[in-house]
Amino acid sequence: MGGPPEDASPQGESSSFKAFEAAGWSERAATYGALMARATVHAIEPLLDAAGVVSGSTVLEVASGLGDLSAAAAARGAIPTGVDIAPAMLRAAAERHPELTFVHGDAEALPFGDGEFDAVVGAFVINHLPEPERGVAEMLRVSRGRIALAMWDAGIPLFALPGQAADAAGLLDAAPTGPDAERFAKRENLLALLAGQDGISERTVTFDLEAASLDALWDCVLGGTVRTAARLRDAPEEAKRHFARLAEPYRAAGGGYALPTTVRVVAATRSRDS
Repeated sequence: MGGPPEDASPQGESSSFKAFEAAGWSERAATYGALMARATVHAIEPLLDAAGVVSGSTVLEVASGLGDLSAAAAARGAIPTGVDIAPAMLRAAAERHPELTFVHGDAEALPFGDGEFDAVVGAFVINHLPEPERGVAEMLRVSRGRIALAMWDAGIPLFALPGQAADAAGLLDAAPTGPDAERFAKRENLLALLAGQDGISERTVTFDLEAASLDALWDCVLGGTVRTAARLRDAPEEAKRHFARLAEPYRAAGGGYALPTTVRVVAATRSRDS
């Protein structure tokens, strides 16, 4: 008697959140590429550069999604492998890039041997991990060279506006207990993940995410996020009205919208002492 129920334990919460994410991203395999992929693409070449990916490199893409980063590595002559927790994303990646290898796996328990890859890259995955330090340790473990991570900067409109719209509509978080989605949007927290490693590097990438219409932006939010979309589903029309109001300052002169966006890319080589 006494003690928390199994699903209220840290392990139970982690499992529930991972299952929620795996199902949510699988549901978005057909919609993620509409606009969200046009934002994440800006991190691809900087990530590959930071990880030192060149022709002949073996490279692991963690949370590979639709496989576009793996495809870009292959275009450099590298030999990529993608790993993802969402089965439908893996199927979509395999359909888009049938010549490449994609496997099912958990970023916090990578199904690969020590030092199996020349480089490991993770684009916008670290904020989704219940145990991010463990995820980074796994990336370092399976790399014999560098690891590189990309993360959104704090407060960018693409994610701030939907959250503000949900607040205005009085919508509560609908996801299972999970990691702080904004923790690694702070530069110091992201860099702290690599503390003690060698050759730490940092680069910021800035661009305007352009959308032809409010509907395109809204569809990006619903079809390219999991936790935010779950929060919005109870009152989507009311939340969308607030979103329209909040997005008005980002109207582009020629029509549509342009949302200023910043991505931070950090990288390191595993220390011999770690």
